[in-house]
Amino acid sequence: KKKKKKMGPKTRQLNPLPLLDEKLFLEECEKRDINTKHAYTMWRNIIVKGVKNVRDIPGLPNKLYDLVDKKFALTTSKLMSYKTSEDGSTTKLLIQLQDGAEIETVIMRYGRFELKSFPKDRLKKDEDGKTKFVSNERATVCVSSQVGCQMGCTFCATGTMGLLSNLTAGEILEQLYHANTIEPIRNVVFMGMGEPLDNYDCVVMAVRGMTDVQRFSLSPSRIAVSTVGVVPKMKKLAQDCPEVGLAVSLHAPTQELREKIVPTAKAWNIHRIVDAMDNFLEERGRVTSKKSHILVEYVLIDDVNSSEDVAHQLGQLLQGREVIINVIPYNPTDVPHDYRPPSRETVDAFNTILRDDYDLRTIVRQELGQDVNAACGQLVVESQRNKKNASSAIPANIPTPDIEDLVRRANTDSNISQKFAITPQHIKRRRGKNNSTTQQPSSSSSSAKHTLSKQSSSLSSSFSYSSILLYIFIFALVIACLRLGTKLLAS
Repeated sequence: KKKKKKMGPKTRQLNPLPLLDEKLFLEECEKRDINTKHAYTMWRNIIVKGVKNVRDIPGLPNKLYDLVDKKFALTTSKLMSYKTSEDGSTTKLLIQLQDGAEIETVIMRYGRFELKSFPKDRLKKDEDGKTKFVSNERATVCVSSQVGCQMGCTFCATGTMGLLSNLTAGEILEQLYHANTIEPIRNVVFMGMGEPLDNYDCVVMAVRGMTDVQRFSLSPSRIAVSTVGVVPKMKKLAQDCPEVGLAVSLHAPTQELREKIVPTAKAWNIHRIVDAMDNFLEERGRVTSKKSHILVEYVLIDDVNSSEDVAHQLGQLLQGREVIINVIPYNPTDVPHDYRPPSRETVDAFNTILRDDYDLRTIVRQELGQDVNAACGQLVVESQRNKKNASSAIPANIPTPDIEDLVRRANTDSNISQKFAITPQHIKRRRGKNNSTTQQPSSSSSSAKHTLSKQSSSLSSSFSYSSILLYIFIFALVIACLRLGTKLLAS
């Protein structure tokens, strides 16, 4: 029997191409014998000076102007709308890609708002009673690397979408470009939709664009890449981008518990992930003298991974390592599990054990954007998830794939994204159920009209098809009656 070909996520053909994509643009320049130095001049004018039309940049060769006109667009994606939380700390952006797929990007503002989980020792009051923050004011953007995700973390809404496609490096950079139109961005974290190391090449290219002094010019230390634990890619990242920050989504201290929370964790033992973390710090120490650490992300779910015994297990696993444990109280999401956020007392007890008994540094993630579904684990584009759920019923006996299978594209199942599609009947869209501020560019109205017209044409086509069937039935009935009448007359 012939083996079925195994495929990765859908390959997307973009036309026009994203102008911010270094690899794609330089390849086209080389084909036309255009000096690549002009590309960096162009990008600097676009990103730093805010030029919208490349022909407004003087001194570039005519071949470059023509190339941009024929094959590229300043942004291939559109900022459809953005929604700001009631306290102003968070803005969630809905971005539509060229093929109609949608992703979510989040701007988080720190050092400006009094939050429930802000450490009391870093929050003071001035003489007028106004809040003073020790931390600097800054804006961080949380970018997506994929449309959906196939890692299947049981607490994460993005996993209910399945993996629809990878983003190009240009589309990742466009998220930073769109975010900068709302607020100047200082930090970038790859903690949005998708597993960054499952789209490794494009993520690394995007990081280079962010740190390039002729483009976004961000410090590598202000960029963090998060992973659920793709060990080979963690080791490769240590070679390719050792100066960026690494965050590891651990969520459990033992292999058995971790596989229940992160089903794809069965690919690599938790101790191999910890070894890869040590390797990353070792490689980073060779290129920088600054003291480094790994951020260990730990979503705390009540009665799942929040007990004092589990805290001791986590302390024993990480004791003596250069890590900061980022404890994230579970944010309610549309997942088919009866998960609950832990109480403040549970969070405090968990942190106390790690700090006092194992001398580990911990921080509780500040609660940002819950009212606009922009908090950790809440990013999901409902329209795409519902569309996916309606198009496929998922048998209960399909096994959960390993991360290793997901990374090796040649060995990926042809319908891998469906394996994580979840079809709970109770899922409802949350838009309009909060007091947050929603802003939407006028261009979205044309999109709605287009959708409406498509629905209308679909209805009319189905109506005409039914009419044809009806006419055929009537014609056949008339013929039958004529034949019966002829026989009666003959008799």
